[in-house]
Amino acid sequence: MRTLLLAAAMALTVAGMAVAATGGHNKAPLEPVGGSGVTGFVQLEQLPHGGTNIHVVAHGLTPGVTYTSFYYDGTDCEFGAEELGTFTANASGTGTTSAKIDDDLDEVASVSVRTPDYLTLFACANNF
Repeated sequence: MRTLLLAAAMALTVAGMAVAATGGHNKAPLEPVGGSGVTGFVQLEQLPHGGTNIHVVAHGLTPGVTYTSFYYDGTDCEFGAEELGTFTANASGTGTTSAKIDDDLDEVASVSVRTPDYLTLFACANNF
């Protein structure tokens, strides 16, 4: 039992070192879904005392329309949704949102751009 606990502690230490070595930053492209044409990127930053900053930049949106970004436990922008932020696309079709979440970086598997009612998925980022 003691060996198992020691092995688990070492694994957690190595995982923590890996996040520290990368600076705790990840960036992934937003990939269009269903021919939406929505692209952009998502940046995640692990915070030193827990939690994550997430920043979404989406292009190819309809100007003046409201969108919502969600983050997920699953990699397909479908499972375990939590709202990140709602935003309105500017005149050039770009929208952004940022938020600090309580989940750590390794708990975020994907981020989406959707309609606020959650019915339509425009883009998904999951290459963290």
